[in-house]
Amino acid sequence: MKNIGILGGTFDIVHNGHLDVAKFVAKQLGLDKVLLVTAGKPPHKQSGVLDGEVRHELVQGAVEGQPELEASRVELDLPGLSYTYRTVIQLSEMLAQQSGEEVAITFILSAEYLDPENPSNVTKWDEAEAFLARVQLAVVPRGKYTAELARQWVDELKLTKVRIFDQQISTLSSGIVRDAIKNGLSIDSLVPPRVVELVKHHGIVYT
Repeated sequence: MKNIGILGGTFDIVHNGHLDVAKFVAKQLGLDKVLLVTAGKPPHKQSGVLDGEVRHELVQGAVEGQPELEASRVELDLPGLSYTYRTVIQLSEMLAQQSGEEVAITFILSAEYLDPENPSNVTKWDEAEAFLARVQLAVVPRGKYTAELARQWVDELKLTKVRIFDQQISTLSSGIVRDAIKNGLSIDSLVPPRVVELVKHHGIVYT
């Protein structure tokens, strides 16, 4: 049995916080690998997001030299809008074929997606019931979305197969990185060195 984690995101821009969360969960749960899945065309996609191929190249650069992490472009290659359940099914099949073993998926999730008042909470995702039956959730606190609140929401939503971590692993956000770039500040401490190089190479700016 292969135990694989998935951390999905727009990754505009991927940063050290993403890597810290992925590595922390991998270590705590003994995962074989965590895949950072670059979002293709999510239904809620915002305008002004970097091109998917560029975002994915940045993720590839970010995971260089990190054997427990891998960049996945599965959503970029799937036609149409990107739905998490379809991504999980596709990845499960691909990984099972590659390894010749069954694959257990742990989906890494920010606690805000358990908030019943969040219109994007996990129970409202496309094929939510099938998705939740297929994966284990690994929930990380973020800002005001604490582990205590996450546990309350898990009970309220009657969710099972959920592991909630007590500590916030990172306070960094893509918005912080974008603001630094916009204001001409160094991002050397915010993203891996290869990402710094790629940002310069592509002439990435935010206005």
